[in-house]
Amino acid sequence: MNNKTRRIPFPIALSTAIAIATLAGTLTAANQGVSREASAARSTAPEPEPMTEAAVTQAIEEYVRARYAGDVETATSRLHENIARRMVADNYWGQPSKEWVRPFTRDLIAFYADPESAQRLDNPSEGRCDIEVFDIEQQTASARVIMEDAVDYLHMIHLNGRWVIGDSAVILLKESGAKPPALSDRHAQKIEQVSRDYCVGFYEIDGDKVQSTCHPSLSKRSVEQARLSDGTEFEHLSGITWEEINILGETFNTQWGFDADDRCEIEIYEIRGNIAAVKMTGTVWFDYFHMMKVNGEWSIVNIMYESLDRSRWVDV
Repeated sequence: MNNKTRRIPFPIALSTAIAIATLAGTLTAANQGVSREASAARSTAPEPEPMTEAAVTQAIEEYVRARYAGDVETATSRLHENIARRMVADNYWGQPSKEWVRPFTRDLIAFYADPESAQRLDNPSEGRCDIEVFDIEQQTASARVIMEDAVDYLHMIHLNGRWVIGDSAVILLKESGAKPPALSDRHAQKIEQVSRDYCVGFYEIDGDKVQSTCHPSLSKRSVEQARLSDGTEFEHLSGITWEEINILGETFNTQWGFDADDRCEIEIYEIRGNIAAVKMTGTVWFDYFHMMKVNGEWSIVNIMYESLDRSRWVDV
């Protein structure tokens, strides 16, 4: 790292620096999604779930078992209302097509969890539910679950006291109980390079480089705190779009002055089929990635991020 003067934003919270760099209004409590979350926060809530691997695992299992039981209400309660749930598809209206990232809304879980669904089991506790929690950082976790009908890579968020699924990258299996795609590290080098280009692009103040690593359907979000005029505090998901990631890449490091060789640690948790679960740790923040291989190219589709605790910052 060069010995040059750093211009650290004030206040020094990363979320503030990002708020400066993104379009005005993305963190306001006036939008419809935030208002709904604020209303939920005002209602009487049970004791907050702990920030532990066991609690994350329990939340995922509750979701899976509810699907098997045909319990739509419980299953959907473990999904954020604006969940970014995606898969790579190569068939459109029954016809072969180029590969593309297909979104699934939260409402579609009602179809999979419906009592008449083919995935419903007479004994929900016997259904396949192979959970691995890769990592927990503060209010965010990266995990994977293998179900009877799908492999689901999850970004869990601790929102208003509960662990819920914020992002999901899905591999649908050809039939219930089918063997999932095998783990592979064949594309690890490419995945690491894309992840590193994303990080270094911020340091180089190169918005095009950052944006080139991300799919146009990018969802990049973080749990933020907000306060209403009546003093009510609540948490909500703040988002950055594919268009905004270019703007952020052009502006973020003007507030910090990081060098291209500053911290950029990449950890690949799993590569399976056309999906990879990855973590990137930068100087003052971290990102959990869901990456997808679409038409032969790996790109970042889902991101959940947080600023690191001040004690863990480096190169500042």
